[in-house]
Amino acid sequence: MASLFDFSQAISKLNKEKKFAEALKYFKDNKGKFTPEQIGLNKFIVYEMISALIETNQYDVIFNFIKQYNVILDPKNFHYLLKKFKDKPSVNWAVVNRFCDLVNPDLLDTECKTIEVERKGVKKPMELASAKEDWYAFKTKALFETQHYQECFDLSKKALESFEKFHYSNEVWFARRIALSKKHLGNSDEALNELLQVLKRKKEWFIQSEVAEIYKDKGEVEKAFKYANDAINNFGDIEYKVGLLVLIGDLLKLKGEQELSFKHYLLSKLLRLQEEWSVPNSLTSTLNQFSFTQTDISGLPKLKAELKNYWNSLKPQQPEKRHFSKSTNEKLKGRIDKILHNDEKGADGFLKYDNSKSVYFRVNANDTIISKLKVGLEVEFKLLPPKDDKKEKAINLKVIE
Repeated sequence: MASLFDFSQAISKLNKEKKFAEALKYFKDNKGKFTPEQIGLNKFIVYEMISALIETNQYDVIFNFIKQYNVILDPKNFHYLLKKFKDKPSVNWAVVNRFCDLVNPDLLDTECKTIEVERKGVKKPMELASAKEDWYAFKTKALFETQHYQECFDLSKKALESFEKFHYSNEVWFARRIALSKKHLGNSDEALNELLQVLKRKKEWFIQSEVAEIYKDKGEVEKAFKYANDAINNFGDIEYKVGLLVLIGDLLKLKGEQELSFKHYLLSKLLRLQEEWSVPNSLTSTLNQFSFTQTDISGLPKLKAELKNYWNSLKPQQPEKRHFSKSTNEKLKGRIDKILHNDEKGADGFLKYDNSKSVYFRVNANDTIISKLKVGLEVEFKLLPPKDDKKEKAINLKVIE
């Protein structure tokens, strides 16, 4: 009869070969040879089984497995399992929230490991967040996404008090969650002040949009419009800004600019149709209140170009354009610094290169790099020069083996 070690090794081998369904079937066919205690107390089998269940999106089975075998998760393995949820194309934050509760964060490792990254042929150390810091980052994000705002507020405050040093700008993201939780809990004034402080450190389009939303709720339309326009002109694919387009439509409607308002609502709808996303009933209802004619998806390119010109016309005048010296054909090296989105449509974010210069990138869902994409990944790429008032963009990303 095969030993418990052989049992765990067989499951591990199938997982390494990405044969996750086969690994689960092997477990089902052979688990009867061992007692529930033997399985539940074996941290290697537990890790491999939960890994396979995450990869096959069988989230409910994870918790049933843990209950059935009286599993107490190994804190050292927990960190790696938690990251597997984040690596999924579409994160189920309700599951992440529940999974985080399976371990006491005070038992997690506080060591910040250092890895070597190569920049321009020179190897430099990069410190990673500890397992405990990652737990707070995942848990507070999950609480916010599942609308547990008071818990998110309390835990984000505790996170800021628990670490002397933060990684990946976590201190900024904790502060943002505190501010947004305050907004949802009814304290918009404090939320606004704190988001403005966050914005000084991270000029992200979605934070500008959140500031605009609060100003709109306060009735300060011109301030709201300024921040919304800054957001629409900031880095980030327009497809991810469909909610921002609705906000701008609302603001233009309040300013009495009916046709421009209608066009922003319409662009939000057409982008959703293009991406095969659902169109909210509220957006459909709002569009039907206008007398203007709605175009179908074929009118999307023209409408997008028209509104881009409008947004550009509202940009503050720049004294001079930045000189761009890199050739598109020149291959550069860098590392992934931040991933903004990673779903069934592709991924985008920022990478660092050439002594910490930052550049935006986007890759399609069928790109070979998509399955390996993660923060810290070293890549080779080319720069696409700025065009039509857009900044340069990293293209042709390849993993440096």
